[in-house]
Amino acid sequence: MPNLSANMIYGLYTCRLLSSVLNDTEPMPLPEGMTLGGLYNYQKEQDVTNMAYVALKKLGYDDAQLKEFQDDYKLNLLREARFELGGQQVFDALEKSGIPFLPLKGAILKNLYPNPALRTFTDIDIYVGQRIEDTEQVLFKLGYEKKTDFETNDISYVKKPSLHIELHKDLFPDDYDFEGYFDEPFKHTDIKDGYKYYHLYKTDDFFIHVLCHLYKHFTFGGCGLRQYLDIYVMTKKMQLDMDYICSELRIFGMEGFLDTTLTLNRFFFDGEKPTDETIEIAEFVFNNSTFGNADNRLVLDYDKGHGEKRTLWGKITYFADRWQLKYSQMRPRYKILKYLPFLLPFCWVHRLFAALIFRRDTLKSSVNDVSKMNSDFSDYVNHIMEISNAKIAKKNDPHR
Repeated sequence: MPNLSANMIYGLYTCRLLSSVLNDTEPMPLPEGMTLGGLYNYQKEQDVTNMAYVALKKLGYDDAQLKEFQDDYKLNLLREARFELGGQQVFDALEKSGIPFLPLKGAILKNLYPNPALRTFTDIDIYVGQRIEDTEQVLFKLGYEKKTDFETNDISYVKKPSLHIELHKDLFPDDYDFEGYFDEPFKHTDIKDGYKYYHLYKTDDFFIHVLCHLYKHFTFGGCGLRQYLDIYVMTKKMQLDMDYICSELRIFGMEGFLDTTLTLNRFFFDGEKPTDETIEIAEFVFNNSTFGNADNRLVLDYDKGHGEKRTLWGKITYFADRWQLKYSQMRPRYKILKYLPFLLPFCWVHRLFAALIFRRDTLKSSVNDVSKMNSDFSDYVNHIMEISNAKIAKKNDPHR
């Protein structure tokens, strides 16, 4: 692999470090010319500094040399302990209130890592379906405050000093419906021993959900190593029925993306010899932060996976789309919409003219985003989507 980019070098070495922690092997020494400072800056973008710390300690570096890595490690130890206690308090309260619930993602994945604190996460995601309002009252009684001002697929609640809960009424935004596969999540769960309402995904269905979550971020703006690491850990630590998984993914055309993901992970963490296409996708991942980057999001939002909006009219309609927010997004800005929703088009006009007068910098930024769309870069991002077996990227924000 000649002429590797800096991010490719840092990314590959990071994978070797993480693999050594997961597989309990000796870590590779720091490559010549690479600095701990440069490595930290790269790994901070990938949100894996705390896990890398464990491997770097084995290489003989002292705590003074690894201070930034160690600080992140200690911070996540504290955060994980708080989240474990806070999460269990919420789970017990939901159980007592008779509300069916399903913890998601990091709250479950952390237990597959050698140490739960090695898997970073900043909130506890819980699916409660249509019981949002009932669950909200439970959280209020526990001292949480609501932080989300408008209707989305996930609603945030926080409790000082640092607990954060996200309630989900749907597992994915509408644009990621996966042929309705996740419309009834409790069909794919079992009840946790000793509970009546505490659901846990069945092993293979949990893997399918995590893979689709990776796909959602990948096709929205890209994603970094951490989400691939989750998939790798699952394949190593869980007894998976890959025949069942593939048959289910085939329902909504995701079996190809699974193949791509597993191939990447064998390259990332097992050192398998890559194909040229694998190297291309790997570099795309290494160039991203944990949840991609703004340039990717702009292209995938603008092109929607094809580039049909590169015409002048397409640019005009795309610009209009950015300012014609949905009702749920406009209602917090225009309180009158709560009572007179038919005024939405007039609020769009007001928002645009208000920007012309008071928010010219924001308006200029939107214009620049459209004007700077580079067809070569668009072609590159869409090429990555194609060789990754990813379908058309969606517009909705994956954090909704």
